[in-house]
Amino acid sequence: MRWHDVTARHCRTRDHERSGLDVGIINVVFDFDSTLATTFVGGEMFRGYAPKDKVTEASARHKANETSLRVYQEEVFDLITESTSQMSKRAAENCSIRSLAHEVCEQVWNSGGTVAVASAGLDFYIQPVLDKAGLNKIQLHSGRVTSDPTELPPFRYDYPSSFRETCQSDGVVCKCEVINSMRRENGGAESEVIFVGDGVTSDACAAANAADKVFATGRLLDYCNKNVIPATEFGEDFEPVLSYVLSKTSVNGAQ
Repeated sequence: MRWHDVTARHCRTRDHERSGLDVGIINVVFDFDSTLATTFVGGEMFRGYAPKDKVTEASARHKANETSLRVYQEEVFDLITESTSQMSKRAAENCSIRSLAHEVCEQVWNSGGTVAVASAGLDFYIQPVLDKAGLNKIQLHSGRVTSDPTELPPFRYDYPSSFRETCQSDGVVCKCEVINSMRRENGGAESEVIFVGDGVTSDACAAANAADKVFATGRLLDYCNKNVIPATEFGEDFEPVLSYVLSKTSVNGAQ
């Protein structure tokens, strides 16, 4: 059974049917870890800052489907010996954005579109990286830690983008609903939402069930190829994404 057959039970599929070749507003949704960011920033937050044996045990439970990604992530971050303020500082200092991300974002914004990050990660390490890169205009859909930034774990968590009324995956974020909401709010059926990602689970669901155009690398690219889902590969930079956005926005009159 293919992924999008399974996830049809969890996520609402595309809420539109575009026809013809005319495209309105162009919008982009990025995954964060190992996509917009060049590395797995979430992993860098706990490696060396949490007991390795405890992290391994939590990972084994998740891989055995005994716990959801949300539960696994909470378990691991609650093992860390730092506050979110300390981790935010490390993220900003050590993590970088993939080359040509700025150019993609500026072209989308200049043409009237919206750029968002939809991540199963947590806001306290994502937002500082965006801010340092000058990409604070990007909308962020992720898990949140609501504890005081100076507090040590266990933390308090919130999931405003899980959309559990339409997605029963017990996830951190429903990327399908992020995409569909963006489409509804930015031109409706004649607009286009591009998804850029690297992983399985929520990335694969978004690629199969919601996005109009997919750019992929890593496991997501393998999944799309295996399941005959159209996807364009990206590598060290976002040149393929930028070329596509330029071609679409130039047709629409953007400079």
